[in-house]
Amino acid sequence: MPRKKLIFFAGADPRTNPRPSWAAYHFATVAADAGLEAEVRLAGDAVRLAQPDGIADSEAGGQLRQKVKESLDAKFLVSL
Repeated sequence: MPRKKLIFFAGADPRTNPRPSWAAYHFATVAADAGLEAEVRLAGDAVRLAQPDGIADSEAGGQLRQKVKESLDAKFLVSL
């Protein structure tokens, strides 16, 4: 049976609601660590993660920043 890629979408603005983006990065990390092919796909307002001030300055925003930082060495793709 051919393997399939898991794609985790995030579309919420990370300046006002960082949790959906955090969840996408978290689940992609878990999937990749389990040996599955995974991708985080940012759409809509979630593309603001690519901007220097694109993440909320809050505890949840800090957690998202950490996930994004960890993803630089992760084995999954992040696309816009």
